[in-house]
Amino acid sequence: MNFAKTNLLLLFFVFAFPHAGESVDQEVVEVTSLDDNGDASKTISEYVEGNGFKFEEHKVVTEDGYILTLWRIHRNKTSNGPPVILQHGVIDAGFTFLLSGANRCLALYLGRKGFDVWIANNRGQSYSLGHTGGYRWFIPFSKYWDFSFHEMALYDFPAAVHYVKQVTGYSKVNFIGHSQGATQYFIKASVDPEFVNANIESFVALGPAIFLSSCKSALVRILSGSFRLFDWMHAIGFKYFYVLPPNMLGLTESICRKFPRMYYGLIPTIGGYSEGKNFDLRRWPALCTKSPGGTSTQNLVHWMQMLRSGGKFQMFDYGKRKNLLIYNQETPKEYDLGQLKKVTVPTLIVSGTKDALISEDAIRKVMGVLKNDRSDQVLESIRLEDYAHLDFLWGRNAIKDLYMNLSLIHICRCRRSTLCRSRWSP
Repeated sequence: MNFAKTNLLLLFFVFAFPHAGESVDQEVVEVTSLDDNGDASKTISEYVEGNGFKFEEHKVVTEDGYILTLWRIHRNKTSNGPPVILQHGVIDAGFTFLLSGANRCLALYLGRKGFDVWIANNRGQSYSLGHTGGYRWFIPFSKYWDFSFHEMALYDFPAAVHYVKQVTGYSKVNFIGHSQGATQYFIKASVDPEFVNANIESFVALGPAIFLSSCKSALVRILSGSFRLFDWMHAIGFKYFYVLPPNMLGLTESICRKFPRMYYGLIPTIGGYSEGKNFDLRRWPALCTKSPGGTSTQNLVHWMQMLRSGGKFQMFDYGKRKNLLIYNQETPKEYDLGQLKKVTVPTLIVSGTKDALISEDAIRKVMGVLKNDRSDQVLESIRLEDYAHLDFLWGRNAIKDLYMNLSLIHICRCRRSTLCRSRWSP
């Protein structure tokens, strides 16, 4: 467990400490004195069931032996509506879809609309740390951590899809991916477009991470350039970052409640600042006790490599010698984005004007690679004013600005919708 504690301290002192000073303004007083309905101390099941939903935890084994945790949220015990899988982003966890509160979060909103909601937790974060091969996540230098978002796309994504189909009896599932969650979909589609055509009913990408060359996040630029923290960690065998098992997440609550402004030294520094302070700071303690989930340093290095690649959407760079063994070439292979034009899944791309990670130019490129010549293609995009990278899920007004007005999934099937008309011209 020493590695886990070291990760926590590293995160605090490197990123959060400069913003952790105490303040007496009303926003901070509310956080230090209130618990927002006690959500910080509740388990996931208590939080969900306390709001009138049925909660189930499912274990799914991937083809390469990783044991994933899926949370099912629905209302009817006998029959359910169409299934929808929600997939979180990098370092995040499934609780991200519940964080903003019972009356504002995406997961419960979809549940109230009759969907059978499945929240998927990727390998290597706090809720999915098992492996059938006996690899132990907490052992230094364990082979457990030898993965990046590439393996999540090829193994975690299809495993979740097949399992949900099997349990629900539906032939297809809806899929909503945030950031890296959307990346997993795009990678699988670039390798096997027929898989998504055969298994995905509709796809919503919230801040999809594919093209990163125009990323404006100063902190991410530093981490990929002059201060290559994750590269150094990976090189010396420090194989995971900010991974705490669920029973240790509570250790962070007292720190977060004492220094709630720490939030501003972490999340917006990476994903962008919204002028309207879209995140309700009262939810910070709940975030600290349920998320983030962490990930492998190899995964973070892969993202840093993408930032340094000059706009390439590429596989992991192992170095010339190992690249020759794996890719039969000295450089990492690029994903074949041309295959995405074969995808027939109704797709909605959502972006924000204050997203420091995913720029307007990046979204335009995504729309360009997705656009095909089919007359019946359903491809739409919207751009939300004053929305940063995590505001799609954590924003206090997301239910009004995004979920309610767009009916996320079904809007993809309506090409002439005035609510979802694309402003992009690929």
